[in-house]
Amino acid sequence: MSEKIRCIPKLRRSKILLLLILVPLYVDAQESEFFSSTYSSVARSKLEHGDQLGVGVVDINLITPTIKMGEHTKLNNMFAYRSLNYNQESRSEKGLHFPGNLSDIQYALLIRQKLNDRWNLVVVPQLIVRSDFKSSFGSRDFFPALAAVAMHQSGKHEGLQWGYGASYSRDFTKNTFTPLFAVTYSSSDYRIDMMLPIKAQFVMTPSKSWEYGIDANFETGIYNIGTKNDVGAHYARVINIPVGLTAAAKISGMFWVKAKVGMQFMREYDFLDSSYQVLKGQGGSMESSAYASIGISLRLKE
Repeated sequence: MSEKIRCIPKLRRSKILLLLILVPLYVDAQESEFFSSTYSSVARSKLEHGDQLGVGVVDINLITPTIKMGEHTKLNNMFAYRSLNYNQESRSEKGLHFPGNLSDIQYALLIRQKLNDRWNLVVVPQLIVRSDFKSSFGSRDFFPALAAVAMHQSGKHEGLQWGYGASYSRDFTKNTFTPLFAVTYSSSDYRIDMMLPIKAQFVMTPSKSWEYGIDANFETGIYNIGTKNDVGAHYARVINIPVGLTAAAKISGMFWVKAKVGMQFMREYDFLDSSYQVLKGQGGSMESSAYASIGISLRLKE
């Protein structure tokens, strides 16, 4: 591998089991975003050895039209692509370096099953490919995941749903099991969408043509980087907690533009061996960084 990889920061607090699901799991969306394309720029921040590192991120998401299987079952195919492009400013030749590019390609099947008038079951199996694609493509590039959440429709508040479930992934360790708690609420003035510990979003909707709010996400992913690197690692693990202010405006019909500014916290990049164990003595710290993103999306009522 011609690109080298810089070692990554250890957490200064206890680690959290994380999983990022790219689509909302609420059952009856008022208006769903079925396509989005976003570019994000993360400002350069200082590494432990004095180098500066920034990253550009491209995200593309697509959800296909709903397929109804009988009266109680709905299916959606979901596709997602993420490209992480690192740019490092080295002050010396010492140490290791980050990869130039990491890719994340996902397919998921969103299954929504109505159980009764109050309860719905949401199941999301995922097949994920994460790699720097510098070595031959193989089984180590695949990372399966599965999430299931039972959602309850409140009898007192029409726009309120809550639920609980669990997820399995290889986003944090080889086998990560995470309990999930979900709350969604929608009114004419605002909406809340939480899937803890994955994400939390609050959006004000003063009109049908624009909105603003705040959101936070726990993002993590393990990428195959082969073995041709300075530390003999098989995988790199990336962790970020972006918190930002958001705004979106309808341009015409189903076409929206959106923007976000904020900070990325608890940034961590670890090297893992073939057993998904963190390689010790290869850590450093990375400062929090400002970031901004801009994108477009298409929305339809379901």
